[in-house]
Amino acid sequence: MPGLDLASIKRILLIRPDAIGDMVTATPAIAALREKFPQARITVWGRRYNRPVIAGNPDIDEIIEDDLYPLIRQRRPIGLGQYRRWIATIKEQQFDLAINFGGEFAYALIIFLAGIRYRIGDKGRLLYRWLYNYPVLQRFNSWAIHEVEHHFELLAPLGITLQPGARLKVIPTPAAVLEGQRLIAAHGLKGKPLIAFNIGTSGSDKPWAIERFIDLINIVAVKYQTKVIVLGGPQEKALLEAIAARTAGQAIILGDLSLENLIGLLSQMQLYVANNTGPAHLAAALQVPSVILYTSKFQKPGRWAPWANRHKIIKAVSRCPYPCNPPACPYDLCTTEIGTAEVVEAIAELLGGQGALTKADEKMDRLRLSFNILILGEGPRAKRTMAVLKENDWRFWHIPDDELRKMSLKDLLAFYHLYDINIIQAFTKTSLKVKVSAILTSLTMLFPVLSLKDDGLEFKEIGPLADYYQDRSNRRVL
Repeated sequence: MPGLDLASIKRILLIRPDAIGDMVTATPAIAALREKFPQARITVWGRRYNRPVIAGNPDIDEIIEDDLYPLIRQRRPIGLGQYRRWIATIKEQQFDLAINFGGEFAYALIIFLAGIRYRIGDKGRLLYRWLYNYPVLQRFNSWAIHEVEHHFELLAPLGITLQPGARLKVIPTPAAVLEGQRLIAAHGLKGKPLIAFNIGTSGSDKPWAIERFIDLINIVAVKYQTKVIVLGGPQEKALLEAIAARTAGQAIILGDLSLENLIGLLSQMQLYVANNTGPAHLAAALQVPSVILYTSKFQKPGRWAPWANRHKIIKAVSRCPYPCNPPACPYDLCTTEIGTAEVVEAIAELLGGQGALTKADEKMDRLRLSFNILILGEGPRAKRTMAVLKENDWRFWHIPDDELRKMSLKDLLAFYHLYDINIIQAFTKTSLKVKVSAILTSLTMLFPVLSLKDDGLEFKEIGPLADYYQDRSNRRVL
């Protein structure tokens, strides 16, 4: 595959037509492209809904509003006429380079048929990676790679790498900032602590229990002598009404803000508390200190934690025994496992100026809350590894040899599901039972268990051990 003629690249198309968080986490990569190609015209092809996320971004020259993604999300067919229209539209712009950050087939086909000279996309999409002439393997099989980093993987053919100072970039409009300030004044919050809660998840994860949010609002309002701004979308209307009825005027319900005005209001906040969802990344981009709640086993901070802002991540060890798929799950056990007191403490720490982490420490915290490790076997090296994990508050479980021999295949699978085990580190000969059980998790778990056999390595510090787990996870074969 010949190298790209970088000097010939004058018009760049970036495709990211999906959710708010996806678009926000693409902004560091867009900034890196602008730095690499300062004279190029950069166009983003995205949803109309997301326009406020990137409107005003100086790294972007043009936004093309997409109408295909809703069809893709609903698994509805895209008509031949729609393909023809978009192929003609894209071809007319004479792009030199297209990068399919979203990864969907329809966009890969359109940029191929539009004849764009350089086309970059995920090599892991086996059925249509041939549509890219510069495919790159995005390691989506590893949740130890942050979504910001996944965007940069696609920039490798351009010689662009992630820099330590990479930041999210969302710029509120002056009108939205003024509207946010007007709302603050209208509700009597001027001069008081400005704290916003967001109770929704847009269906991507299980939301924290509404009863816990209500308790938290009442506690925070009294403790900090303020009122809490409560945000949510149309789908949370009933929950917002319940909060209004049960917080004795301690909550200001703002459930009908446009995305533009949400960004403007968030930019004025001193603290943001929310489930893990798109606006959490807006808050991070706006440098608002944040407490982010991960309820289910499904979402991993390793991929979706706030990037480069002061924050606290709270994720309980769930006792739910079932494989996790929040959109289809009828159970709510995980929604109550995070305690209110823990969130109150995190709020106090952030308002007191804590929560700032170095880039290395931020990454280590993401991994600590994402890896669930099962240690098999015994011996000095096993004991030292567990001591290192325990000392650094990592999550691990241990099954010694005698217990392992008693466990059936079914017992092992139940154990993996209960504790959401994602790495097995064996300090004993890995039995066929363990190997088969790990393979079977590919049928029931979003991220199947990765079984690491004993390779004689010894770890005395958490840094090298974390690197070892991440490296093995990132190398996993698709």
